[in-house]
This record gives sequence, C-alpha cells and structure tokens, in this order.
Amino acid sequence: MSKDIEGQFAPFRNEDGKLPSFSVCFHPLSDADINGLTLLKSLGDYCFYKDAQQKDWISFCGCYARLREDYAHTDVFMSDSVRSDGEYEASYLLMQAYVYRLVSTGSFMIHSAAAVYKNNGILFCGLSGAGKSTQANLWKRHLHCAILNYDKPCVINDGGVIYAHGSPWSGKERMIKNEFVPLKAIVYVVQAKQNRVRRLCPAEALSHIYLHNYVFPLTEKVEEQYLAAINAVAANVPVYELSCDISEEAVAVLFDTIFETSYQEARKEFVMQYKVKEYFQMRNIADEYVVIPRGTQAIDFTAAVVLNEAGAFLWGQLQAFTDEETLAAALQAHYGIDAALAQKDTRAFLEKMDANGLIDKKED
Repeated sequence: MSKDIEGQFAPFRNEDGKLPSFSVCFHPLSDADINGLTLLKSLGDYCFYKDAQQKDWISFCGCYARLREDYAHTDVFMSDSVRSDGEYEASYLLMQAYVYRLVSTGSFMIHSAAAVYKNNGILFCGLSGAGKSTQANLWKRHLHCAILNYDKPCVINDGGVIYAHGSPWSGKERMIKNEFVPLKAIVYVVQAKQNRVRRLCPAEALSHIYLHNYVFPLTEKVEEQYLAAINAVAANVPVYELSCDISEEAVAVLFDTIFETSYQEARKEFVMQYKVKEYFQMRNIADEYVVIPRGTQAIDFTAAVVLNEAGAFLWGQLQAFTDEETLAAALQAHYGIDAALAQKDTRAFLEKMDANGLIDKKED
C-alpha cells in the first residue's frame, strides 16, 4: 500500500483517541474471491453484497472489502485494474467499511466540517455546496477556532458522553487529527440573505441526521443500531438550522444562540497586536524622524511620514508584535505622563501607522 495512505492512517495507530479499533488485511483480488456474491444494492460507485456464508461485502471502483461479523476487521481485495497505487480506491472502501464499525459501537460518521471553540465541538452540516466549510472557516477567522476535520468527522458516544472526533478522512483539505472534544452543537447550514437560527426538535434533529448521513442497512441489526446511535445524539445534543450568508453576522447570530452569551463580549478576549513591517525603517534626518521604505516598496510608497520623539519611541517598541496596552504602558513609563494621555497618544500613533500601511496586525 502507498506511503500516502499509510500516512493517512498513521495518527490513529495509537490509543490516544476514542475511535473503536479496526484492523485491515490487504490481498490481491482473484475471481475466486468474489464468485457467488449476491448483489443487494448499488449506491453510486458502491455496491453491497452477501456471499454464500452470509458475510457482508462492499465494492468500490474494482476493489472489494469483506467485513467480519463485528465489523472490527476487514479484508480488502485489490484489483490489478485499479489506477496507480490504489490509494483512492482503498481509502474510500475503508471509509465505508469503517462506517459499520462505528455504528456497531453506537457511534457514526457525519458529513460535516468540525470547528472547536474553547474545547467545544460544533459540527456544520448540510447539503453539498451549502457552505459547511465556509461557516467553519468564518468561526476560525473571527473566533480563532481550530478545525478538527473538514468533511467526515465522527460522532462518538462514550458512555453517554457525546464527542466530535477526527477521522482519517477529511476531504481535499486533509485535516487529519486523532483528537476529540465534547460535542456542543450540530448545525445544518442553509444559504439565505438574512441570518437566523432555529433549534430543531428531537424528531426533526433525528430526521436531519438520518437523511444527511444515510447508512445502507446491511442487516436489520445495523439499521436498529444506527437509529439508536443518532437518536441518542439528537436527544442529548442541540441541533440547529442556520439560515445564513457568509458574513461575520452569521457567526454572531449562531454564537449567541449556542453559548447563550454575547459574541461581542467573546470578541473582546482577542487582543490585537502590532509590528512594524520589515521593509520600512526610521531615519533621524535634520532632527526629525522620518519613515522610509526599503527595496521595491519604495516604488509604490508616496507618503512622507514624519514622527515626533514619542512616535519614534513607539516605533522602536514595534520591532516585535506588541499590543496597544503594552505600548501605552511603555510610553507612560518612559516619559512619566499620566495613563490617559499615554493611551490617547498611543492610539493616535497606531491609527497613523495603520492608515499609511506601515504595520502588520494580528489577533492573539
């Protein structure tokens, strides 16, 4: 098997997470292996079968998986006809096989983008193109959320505690993490011109999860296990419908609902930091402090920025990222002025620097 697919599963070869165990053996495919399979259902590129011993099989793009009764072990049979090293075929075949392993333990995989805010998992779900990843990235931008998985995280029920968990499958972003956090909310995203949130009742929540994450029922037991798994989540985790655009307001509306607190108050926790851009320097010319560009930046820079002595002092403090409060305190200590004046002068200096494009900014 390719190094790429080995790397895909490498983070999960330990007991740090909460995913159920799963072992795989790879074999070359022969006609004898699949003779006598009875087709149950075709769904896209997947086909589901029973063999003569009533074992479950799945095929995907010329490759086959034979599932053991507890779904904890799978035999994968690789056809010689698969392209290159079979990474794509093997990965998707194993994903479908692992879905049944999850369901057998009361858990399931969910098509969503998983964001993490202060150790709370939020799953953004919806139809393809609804904006799941977009909303997760808005939370990342405005609330500095981590992204656990962009496409196929798992929902794990561990003794009644529900977790959002990373998986080896995460779409084109390859955000593969063996990490988990308590699941705070599931959010179904619907594009709209106005931002609003509606909490779904448990029956609606179960219906949404079921219809958006359909599991083909290999047996009646699988169907019962899957319904029980999503019912436990729908009954214990808030599920919302978010009608939204792609603005910061969409983040605020949902945040206020989920956490029952003010988004604006949460934003105050983030401190803006400033630093002089590397391609500008300050020179003392004829008893004045002048900011000049270096290198190719000089071509587009037309402003003449002159600083007083206090401005020159603050410029010197900005050689590394520093926040406004620290700058004002340094100015106050250096010149022995009162705090209010130091804060006023620091704010005016930063506004001037920002207006002229002289500083980089980041939130911390």
